[in-house]
Amino acid sequence: MKRTRKIVLALIAAASIGAMASSYATGMGMGPGGGCAMSGKKMANPAQIDSKLAEMKKILKIGSAQEGAWTTFAKIMKQQKTEMMSAMQEKMQQRTSKVQPAQAAPDRIGERIQFMKQRVAGMETAAAAMKQLYAILTPQQKEILDARFGQDMPM
Repeated sequence: MKRTRKIVLALIAAASIGAMASSYATGMGMGPGGGCAMSGKKMANPAQIDSKLAEMKKILKIGSAQEGAWTTFAKIMKQQKTEMMSAMQEKMQQRTSKVQPAQAAPDRIGERIQFMKQRVAGMETAAAAMKQLYAILTPQQKEILDARFGQDMPM
């Protein structure tokens, strides 16, 4: 009985160590496939982005005089979100591909830096579009946007 217990405990310990080592080796626990933590979650599709933008337009009560600024803002937001999703999905597919060669750690870090630079550029574009829209909103619309942005907006 004692011998069986020792064997079972040793097997559990070995499996635990193996799982931890695997997690560390595949991206230091950053998420499935060593990618971002969001990569395991279902990403929004373009129709969902359109739906969220239409909902926000309705909530903000965008008037006809604001329509042009809203259209520009919505187009840029959708473009940025779509590009980000495409880049993330491409990265996930590369990581799950069986033909992917092993990559040196400095190269992986460099690749992540490039991805983050692209995201920063995208966020700067989105911020500029937000500033243009914000400038034409009424105080009530600004209050609504301030309270809801990041929760209901497709970012």
